[in-house]
Amino acid sequence: MPLRICFYEDASFSQFSPLTCIRPVYILRSGILPLFEVADRYFPGAEISLVARDVVSPFLAEQCRDYPVNMIKRSDGADVLFLNGRIRDYGDLPELVKKARISTEFKRGDETVGVLFKIDTLSGIPTIITPDSYTRAYEQQKADFPDFETTATLHHYSWDIMADIEKAIAADFAYLKPKFKAPTNVTIHQGAYLMAKENIHFEDGVTVYPGAVVDASNGPIYIGANVRIESHAAIYGPCFIGANSVVLAGKITASSIGHTCRVGGEVEESVFHAYVNKYHAGFIGHSYVAPWVNFGAMTTNSDLKNNYSNIRCTVNGHSIDTGSMKVGSFIGDHSKFGIGTLLNTGIHIGVCCNIFGGGLTTDKELPPFQWGNTNRYHTFSLDKGLETARKAMERRNTQLSNHEAELLRLVAEGKLSPQGIVNW
Repeated sequence: MPLRICFYEDASFSQFSPLTCIRPVYILRSGILPLFEVADRYFPGAEISLVARDVVSPFLAEQCRDYPVNMIKRSDGADVLFLNGRIRDYGDLPELVKKARISTEFKRGDETVGVLFKIDTLSGIPTIITPDSYTRAYEQQKADFPDFETTATLHHYSWDIMADIEKAIAADFAYLKPKFKAPTNVTIHQGAYLMAKENIHFEDGVTVYPGAVVDASNGPIYIGANVRIESHAAIYGPCFIGANSVVLAGKITASSIGHTCRVGGEVEESVFHAYVNKYHAGFIGHSYVAPWVNFGAMTTNSDLKNNYSNIRCTVNGHSIDTGSMKVGSFIGDHSKFGIGTLLNTGIHIGVCCNIFGGGLTTDKELPPFQWGNTNRYHTFSLDKGLETARKAMERRNTQLSNHEAELLRLVAEGKLSPQGIVNW
């Protein structure tokens, strides 16, 4: 039976702030693939639509041109599965969907994991329509949607995504491996060391310089197209390095580094979404870093307390026990750090912050557009923030789009709206 999957956001998207200020949660990544692309592993051949908040949908459509955004087009005879974008483990959900004979709501405890619309429920819904038609149909026929418990699980906070890095990279690598093609123009210089080569995949145009180490003994390593791994760099799997990135002297362990990053120093069990610049020495661990963040030399975060107790994070003003001893930093888009900046354990830093002056940033949660340090913050003006963003992006041969600039304006003015989330 053909299937259309619609990934949606619910009200819990805000629990992933600041990472979800300008993107839906299902765009985030633990491994090689963004969360929503993992669906193909469990529902092969299904078509995918993306359902997002109204304010982020134009920028999302610009970033994900291969997927319809806030528009659902289904083939004749296709069922439609609305799938919570926070999905973490699919559990028995694929089998339940396959066996379902009537429209069904799949629950994990009191949370909705997905809602399946069978073809009989869709008789009054056009084949090309916006998501709100489905939510109205659900409200009108709710009594006909039985609840069914599933073993599938959901992410609840950003540190859940970070905690899955190692197993997510390994699972994505195993899924992608049958699709790997023999690369071309790969240069491994004499004096470079590759360990457990059978667990390493290079895409086209990769260069590994003398003295570099790529060690997949503890997990697979995927190196994207045109990556440059310079001398005295060490990569330990499981690890993903995205296309057009540069790995400089230092050590990367069990991390997911997106495309067009520059990474030096030490990085451990972290996600750099894309376009992150950490050129110099310093440590970032157990963290999720959004695009266009720049770390000045020796910027370092804490990811472990001296007494080894669980780390508490502050999210939207609420202090939460993460249940983990290892939690680092969660950093919003376009934030910058001056040399010698030290980041408190479990800190959340908003979009377009500029922190400088050295010393320890003791805050637990920073709002967007903050300029200064723990001793004193000023509001970073929108014009200055956009000017900095444009200059940084031009250095990577890209431009700040009108859609992203508008999103940053809404963030600065505190006008981000949740309109467009789906609560079943």
